[in-house]
Amino acid sequence: MKELRDILRALDERRVAGEPAALATVVHVEGSAYRREGAKLLLTPKGEMIGSISAGCLEGDILEWTRHVLEQGEPVLRRYDLTSEDELVWGFGMGCNGKIDVLIEPFLFVQPYLERARQMLEHERAVALVTLVGAPENSGLKLGAKRLIPIEGSPWGTLGDAVLDDVVERDARPLLTSGRSKTLTYDPAQLGGERASWIEAVRVFIDCFLPPPQMVIFGAGADAVPLVRLAQEAGFRVTVVDHRPKFATLDRFPWADRVILAHPEEAPEHLPLTSETFVVLLTHNFQIDVKLLMWLLKSPVGYIGLLGPKERRELLLRNLREQGIELRPEEVRKLYAPVGLDIGAEGPEQIALSIVSEVLAVKNRRAGTFLRERQKPIHTD
Repeated sequence: MKELRDILRALDERRVAGEPAALATVVHVEGSAYRREGAKLLLTPKGEMIGSISAGCLEGDILEWTRHVLEQGEPVLRRYDLTSEDELVWGFGMGCNGKIDVLIEPFLFVQPYLERARQMLEHERAVALVTLVGAPENSGLKLGAKRLIPIEGSPWGTLGDAVLDDVVERDARPLLTSGRSKTLTYDPAQLGGERASWIEAVRVFIDCFLPPPQMVIFGAGADAVPLVRLAQEAGFRVTVVDHRPKFATLDRFPWADRVILAHPEEAPEHLPLTSETFVVLLTHNFQIDVKLLMWLLKSPVGYIGLLGPKERRELLLRNLREQGIELRPEEVRKLYAPVGLDIGAEGPEQIALSIVSEVLAVKNRRAGTFLRERQKPIHTD
């Protein structure tokens, strides 16, 4: 989502200048690759780039094709086969041992769909952008045709065939639930070939966009500054809450989406919480933390990071029980204290890195261990 926001922001800034641009999207990956399906790169003929689709190895070739796409006004699909040792000869040298399909298209083709997707995401609605990435000749279907499918509500646009529109909508909604982007192949013989307008298999890329996860940080002290910045860069929508007017300002936290001036007991009025909300307590105030935990441990959030040693955690929980707050085991398990992964962090910047890493591990249901010890491929659950 952050990549999409960056690309749309760049487009907004460039709209006055009227510069042409192309969008490259990874639409299919076989084997290992640096980026997965849905990775995006906005390019101009001058070589300006926003986003990424590789570690920098494919961008040069993509730029050359960008110029071709903008001259011709038509999208192209490029396949990069990195499974052979010969790929080193071609200058990519990625060592990823995978095959990558990249769709390059004039941004004007995709712009209306992405802007509608942004509007839906701002209203907390997941949406899938479906693009035709493989069509047989003389089928009447056009490479790059699109259809926008919200998780709720009516789709917008067409892939060029009513039957294809229907079956893709059926398959897109389950993917939206998981947030997984995927390329699917449709054989008309398996759909009732007499009703389809094409006679050979077609491929579509279902690009799923979920609303960005929310991180709420209570406390606007010095240690919150790098945490807000790093969380925003990692793709979180960040809210800072503090009761001190001198600290709770947008000038102090330019990376925050919201800064709320409120006391702990006022916070519920300003913050609707969901299971996709991640909370970090950096108040450095025992009584404030008690008041916040009374609310947060009973809320839908699944992660509450608490600064301080284990002894402070136990003292807080004991204080809550002494006040008659009965806590179920699953509620106590929400509390991550001391907060952060064990990376030997010191200082606000390193601690912020430790916290964001732990939140990502919880969000992605990972253990936060060394990748070299992982038995499965990196990008599988």
